[in-house]
Amino acid sequence: MLEQKRILLLEDSDIFADMLLEFLTGLGYAVERAANGFEGLKAVYTFLPRLIITDVDMPLFKGYQVSRLLKSRKNTRDIPIIMFTTLAEKRNKFWGSQAGADWYIEKSPDNFVELQIRTAQLLVESAEPDFEAIAREGRRINHDAIIEMVNNLLDNKLFQTTVIGMLTELSTRIRSLDEIIRGFFDLLCYVCEAEIAMVMIKRADNSLHVYTANQSGYTPAIEEDFTAIAVADFNTRFPDFQVLAKHRVSIYPAGEKQKPLESYVMIPLAAGGEQFATVHIANSIKEYFSPSARDNLDVFLFAAAPVIANALSLLEMEALQQKTRAAFARYVPVEVMDEIIRKSSEAASQSETRNVVILFSDIRDFTKISESTSAQDIVSFLNAYFSLMGNEVIAEGGHIDKFMGDAIMAVFGAPKALAQAEAAAIRAAIRMTCALDRVNTSRIALPPGGFAAGIGINCGECVVGNIGFQDRMDYTVIGDAVNTASRLEGITRQYRHPVIVSEYLYSAARDHFIFRKADTVRVKGKDEPVGIYAVYAAYAGEAGEETGAPGGLAVPPSLTIRRELLDCYNKGLHLFALREWEAAQSYFAQALAVNQEDYLCALYLERSAEFLKNPPPDGWDSAITLREK
Repeated sequence: MLEQKRILLLEDSDIFADMLLEFLTGLGYAVERAANGFEGLKAVYTFLPRLIITDVDMPLFKGYQVSRLLKSRKNTRDIPIIMFTTLAEKRNKFWGSQAGADWYIEKSPDNFVELQIRTAQLLVESAEPDFEAIAREGRRINHDAIIEMVNNLLDNKLFQTTVIGMLTELSTRIRSLDEIIRGFFDLLCYVCEAEIAMVMIKRADNSLHVYTANQSGYTPAIEEDFTAIAVADFNTRFPDFQVLAKHRVSIYPAGEKQKPLESYVMIPLAAGGEQFATVHIANSIKEYFSPSARDNLDVFLFAAAPVIANALSLLEMEALQQKTRAAFARYVPVEVMDEIIRKSSEAASQSETRNVVILFSDIRDFTKISESTSAQDIVSFLNAYFSLMGNEVIAEGGHIDKFMGDAIMAVFGAPKALAQAEAAAIRAAIRMTCALDRVNTSRIALPPGGFAAGIGINCGECVVGNIGFQDRMDYTVIGDAVNTASRLEGITRQYRHPVIVSEYLYSAARDHFIFRKADTVRVKGKDEPVGIYAVYAAYAGEAGEETGAPGGLAVPPSLTIRRELLDCYNKGLHLFALREWEAAQSYFAQALAVNQEDYLCALYLERSAEFLKNPPPDGWDSAITLREK
């Protein structure tokens, strides 16, 4: 069957292309070569490859641009892509890894065997692309269409969404300013050619933190000249700042490179509208900091500034605590204070097993939103969104465990015990859903379905406490119940309802809310089925609908249901479980007549019709196994 496997090769080097063509055709593959990214995109729609092998650095469009474009389109996303390129070039590897390629291999004849193995593996494991759909789309693809497709996927959008994710990961080290700056310098080298860089940070006590990263190993003399320029610029920016103490750290030491520095830029960092630091960057490339280079750099620094500012605030808070301790030491013996601190630390490091409620929330289609919205607007939007959602959680006694990208994890019942935590979590979910109408979406690109979020809630026994190591602790919850809650949030998309809870939540809070059983599922990674329930705040068309949410909030249509629809649906579901398919169909049809857009009624009507023709085997437990998270 190898002759049926078509491989498209994107390689601008004639010598290397001939070597690869000979190697791949010798293995029995049908291979077509494109000498640049533009021709490669056209060939995808005419040659219809089963797999693509591409270099990164090519004329017209680079390999990561081609990969990103193909992986962003419905018809071509299933075509496996191998980047056969020079991984030693850090920026190429970075861009390639963010473009969705399926595998990366260092470009060398020595690695042809690995290329052969990965090619065969991807051809076997990858789903068959819909070549008919690709061919149909190809009939509309011409020169102008390809240009428009690429322009709609600008590199700076990819960069902006990617760098925000990387800064989010960096922020987990926020308790150490030194570690934050070290990670900042590493990311800076992905953003631009920062051969030597410096960050100068003002502190409230008039001390100055100076961090230098001599990435390219310039000589001490060149580093000192660079430092002098940076200090002069800092003093010009902050003429009234009186340095009382200086903390200096060299992340990368000086070396022997003597090439002159040709380009330099200084950019201030601001938080809360106030400038608190400067970033200085130089390299040996003439006129490097062009407007396009500055655009990406400005986006990165805009997003990095609050991370650095938060780390600085924690450092200053720790300094204040130390001063407070020293002051109290005048009145309390040191050994007594040490014992108090020791016992507090021991208590903080302990964990316990407790029944808690876990809530996961996630913005629908956030990837599409972020790809079409500037990084500055995404950051501002997320800050406002998290503030609004967090307030609703806290209002019901919940604890925000963490923010993950656009997702929120909240816990009810830890660290502080909470009576009726299950009901409190559901009230919080209803409040959050109601509050979506108050989210300002004017600065973001909305997906076709509009702005929405999904919430999944589960409860169970978890390990709660401070988890980590001596220098980095987080209060969090760990357990199978947490994983199930995360899965429930994911399947809100599949069942087209904003709030889905487990059968355990339903059992604990069934008398306080309106529930409808949606299904029995085996979530990904679990063998035991669990019943899942859709939550509603009010009956549609009845008195009190407008104030059915906690706090008198207006109830959105997604959280209301017609009483007669629910009654017919529940009767149909009971008959469905008894394998009375025809009678179940009748009730689901009646329910659907009340609301023709009700997804669950349509789903069970379709299932009943199918089982009437092809009944399930004996021992059928009605559970659906979900393959995706």
